[in-house]
Amino acid sequence: MSYPLGWSLTTRIGVRRERWPGGYEARCRPTVRVGEYVEPEQPVMSLERPEASLALAKMPQLSLPTSVPNRLPGVINGRERSQGSQIIAGLRGRIIAVTARGSVVIEGQAAIVGGTIGAGRQVAGPLTIWQAPGLAQGQDYIPPGAILVVPGPLNKAMLQRAANSGIVGIVASSVSSHDFESFLHTNLLDLLNSVNVELFLSHLPPLTVLLTEGLGTSGMPVRTIDLLNKYQGQTALLTGATSIRAGRYPELVISLPADEARKNETAPLPDMALKPGALVRVCSGSYEGAIGEINYLFSHQQVFPSGIRASAARIRLEDGSLLVVPLPVLERIG
Repeated sequence: MSYPLGWSLTTRIGVRRERWPGGYEARCRPTVRVGEYVEPEQPVMSLERPEASLALAKMPQLSLPTSVPNRLPGVINGRERSQGSQIIAGLRGRIIAVTARGSVVIEGQAAIVGGTIGAGRQVAGPLTIWQAPGLAQGQDYIPPGAILVVPGPLNKAMLQRAANSGIVGIVASSVSSHDFESFLHTNLLDLLNSVNVELFLSHLPPLTVLLTEGLGTSGMPVRTIDLLNKYQGQTALLTGATSIRAGRYPELVISLPADEARKNETAPLPDMALKPGALVRVCSGSYEGAIGEINYLFSHQQVFPSGIRASAARIRLEDGSLLVVPLPVLERIG
């Protein structure tokens, strides 16, 4: 899924997602029928991948905090199980199709956090917000079987610790290109230009990563953090696959609670037009991460110090100052 104008946060929308936890070599057998309603934690298929089960069996079992159940459906030792194991839906909704390869397509209401770049297969697990050691008791380690949310930047050491802890995925703001390439053991250009995404994923570490801001050291926007805090503990569906050539981007899909979904079955798509009054965030340049409101759209292209000429908007930043920014580096967030 791509996000028009860089839209990366959708609080309510109808979605259809294929549940496909495997990779190039996966073999699945659906355990649900078309028309059946499923819960995020409900098994929907049996995954048979003999070559993976032996490696998973050797992983150490880590204890979980009380907020995360010690036995998660479809997870063994912090990884999605193989060898005839059950794979959970990750999404609340109705089964609308069963594919030829054994996956299922689920339709439901969800909130979506889109990523700029990521890596890794589709996984499901409960959202867990990371707390710095010493700030909260019982949060000085990473719980296995969960999708960990880190509001700030990552580094290689944090990625390696996450991979070794047995969590299924991590959602963070950013990471340096050097650290990301070193962790993935691959060139990012190869990742972004891959055509056969499923085959490429089979060579990556067994940890799914989504970066909301991309490469660098940017922090996560407050609105994104607030949404993730709202759904802490709920099972979500995370996809890290990223390929510009294949039109695939990472995303975190969080099912709306059943009562909230019923109220919003006809929820409209968000207005993504860049127009006066729209709340936007700067995605690149020296003001990257700045948030403000568009108060004027220029009718003619503007010339910037770099020499480029582009359509532009004037935005009023949160501190009251004014900034003229090219439209291509703005994303609407409200």
